[in-house]
Amino acid sequence: MHSVWAHLRSGFRFEVLVLAVMTLPLLAGAAHGADKLPWPQFRGPDSTGIGEGKPPVEFSADKNVLWKTVIGSGLSSPVVAKGRLFITEFDRFDNRLSTVCIDQRTGKIVWRRSVAPEQIEKVHEISSPAAPTPATDGERVYLYFGSYGLLSYDFDGKLQWERRIPIPENIYGAVASPIIAGGLLVLNHQGKDAYLLAVDRRDGKTLWKTDRSRYQYGWSTPVYWRHDGIEEVAVLGGDFKPNQRLMAYNLTDGAERWWVDGLPPCGKSTPVIGGGLLFFAAPDIIMEPAAEKANPQRAERMYTNNASRVVAVRPGGQHEVNETHVVWSEHKGVPGVPSPLYYNGRLYTFQNGGIVFARNAQTGALVYSGRTGAPGYYYSSPVAADNKIYVASEDGVVIVMDAGEQLSVLARNKLDGGIMATPAIVDGKLYVRTENALYAFGVTTAH
Repeated sequence: MHSVWAHLRSGFRFEVLVLAVMTLPLLAGAAHGADKLPWPQFRGPDSTGIGEGKPPVEFSADKNVLWKTVIGSGLSSPVVAKGRLFITEFDRFDNRLSTVCIDQRTGKIVWRRSVAPEQIEKVHEISSPAAPTPATDGERVYLYFGSYGLLSYDFDGKLQWERRIPIPENIYGAVASPIIAGGLLVLNHQGKDAYLLAVDRRDGKTLWKTDRSRYQYGWSTPVYWRHDGIEEVAVLGGDFKPNQRLMAYNLTDGAERWWVDGLPPCGKSTPVIGGGLLFFAAPDIIMEPAAEKANPQRAERMYTNNASRVVAVRPGGQHEVNETHVVWSEHKGVPGVPSPLYYNGRLYTFQNGGIVFARNAQTGALVYSGRTGAPGYYYSSPVAADNKIYVASEDGVVIVMDAGEQLSVLARNKLDGGIMATPAIVDGKLYVRTENALYAFGVTTAH
């Protein structure tokens, strides 16, 4: 299984700029506040996609709706902390990018703060200049707009700091979201000038900056991994060139620690951690939807022969770990955009067409695969709570599955708008962003 890896090793030039001589006191003294919040960043606590409580199984525009708030365009996913919910918007008429704070209980907009960049970055036709998801530590909310840079507001909407960053010149636009890792805010800045950036979340000043010029056109949000007294940030490479990498960096100074080599191009999803392992999906080049429809035979040949894979890695490696720390690697069931979900000892991946693969997370053995009955394209990542899995299609259908040993679809819930953002689950409430509204679903007394 790993024999191919040995032939794909290559050197990799990197440079680390450390502007803070000692970040250890900052890391040691910072309370991991984001860890205790219900849904503080993309995919929630530690980017796991796992929430708490018992969300409804059946819901629609008029069933189990707690509130509905009309919002502007954008693809950022909702984050939730201390009774507040945050999203971003893009107003294409006046080219303004906005941060929106919403009351978690009522759905009322508490405040909206906007910035007006001199230039709006070019994005893919299905993307948005308001694609990256906010992050919060429960005191402040942190935003990244590719057209503007980093911003921080307190929960009353007062600007705390801003950090202007040049447009990344990413051909599909900036998509990767900032994350909170210890006392740091970490951003995967990908484009012609590609780097991993860590700033002090108190003032936005650079703590370290690591070159990633080999992975210019990537779209993967980093994941924060703590194990064995070590703090790392893992990022999936995503250029159009072959021999990409899943890289892990030291949180203290941004130095490279280890990597999985020989991956196909076009990494988009976020790695996920569970059961003592790190899992990631590395898809090969994906055809545009219009091209797939125009030539399905070519698409089938491409996807049959590509180098896509789902990989599990154990911690503790150094340098290239393909032969030493890759636990398993499988070619079937690789999602194009949605991130994997680790839940109850299994790894779930979802492909376009509504196809799900469930594997034993420790061995990679296939538990089951099949169709959910909701065809279409999938960009939103799966989330879970109460032994159930929720995943949304671009067509606006939210599938609810039982997280058991067999494929069991409990409901197919059609909403009145397409869905590309990832839902949030907090205290038994399901928050779903459609193309024109934000919904809060919960079990109501009427149902």
